[in-house]
Amino acid sequence: MDGFYYLHTDGNLIFKPAVVAESPDYFDSPFVKKVWRLDLSDRLNAWRIVLEALSMGCRVERAKELAEKWGLTFNDSIEMLKRMNRKEISEGMIKGMDIFIKEILGMGIEAFWAKVKEGWNGKMDGAGDKGQAEKTG
Repeated sequence: MDGFYYLHTDGNLIFKPAVVAESPDYFDSPFVKKVWRLDLSDRLNAWRIVLEALSMGCRVERAKELAEKWGLTFNDSIEMLKRMNRKEISEGMIKGMDIFIKEILGMGIEAFWAKVKEGWNGKMDGAGDKGQAEKTG
């Protein structure tokens, strides 16, 4: 595990290295909406964090910053959709994907899914298997 992201009630998505937040009650606060473990060996983890955070009120600017840092692009979304086990998809990810499509990719929902269908058969190249590390200083 590489650290944690937590969603503050003010909409900010904040990174904390594992060594800083290793205490079990570190995130015990009325200002913490949700905590995610960051695992840089699991690319889908980056998508889960951004999408679920968006669904819970994360500031779009912060989600966009992380999406750019981690390479969460349209092409990468096709790879994510191909690799994601349907049992691992949360309601928050579904809601967050709609926000991601509209606010970060700047696309309409129907246009997005039509373009996904075009690229699904390997015509588009996705990103690699790993997320990018958060710079902490």
